[in-house]
Amino acid sequence: MGTPFQVELVTPERVLFSGEADEVSLRAVEGEITFLAGHEDYVGVVDVTVVRIGVVGRDGDGGAGQGSTELRAAVHGGFVHVDGEGVVILAGVAELDHEIDVARARAALVAAEGRVGDGTPAAPEPEAPERAAGPRKSPVAPMDPDPASPQAAIRRARVRLEAAGATAST
Repeated sequence: MGTPFQVELVTPERVLFSGEADEVSLRAVEGEITFLAGHEDYVGVVDVTVVRIGVVGRDGDGGAGQGSTELRAAVHGGFVHVDGEGVVILAGVAELDHEIDVARARAALVAAEGRVGDGTPAAPEPEAPERAAGPRKSPVAPMDPDPASPQAAIRRARVRLEAAGATAST
């Protein structure tokens, strides 16, 4: 177990998690990143991703325990801020693993995949930003060119299923 630090996962509606953790992992615009105690200051744009938080002192039943347990959340974009105080994730939309309606997520996946199969124009998968010299795109640009596209809906549904520990099959 690493050195604990403060972590908050917040949406406009509520605080989903506030407590000590020994690790936070997520996918930002720049790629996969893991934060440990003492991480350098960082501000980034969060992709549609599963956020993994190594919660200190929580057993598998959510009670006080020894060591750490992984808490997962499906996050549909936002921002992450890291400083000497800890990690704050500001998400537009997020759900904790145990709150996800798996049947609804599977139905959303099937519906979105059906939209791709029925001739609905497919937006290309987003690519990682180029590291070449020259002007960069805005770091707050959405990861999906069209958040209403079937591909964006497929990504969100798959992230929800992954966070819940479920498979895409029925």
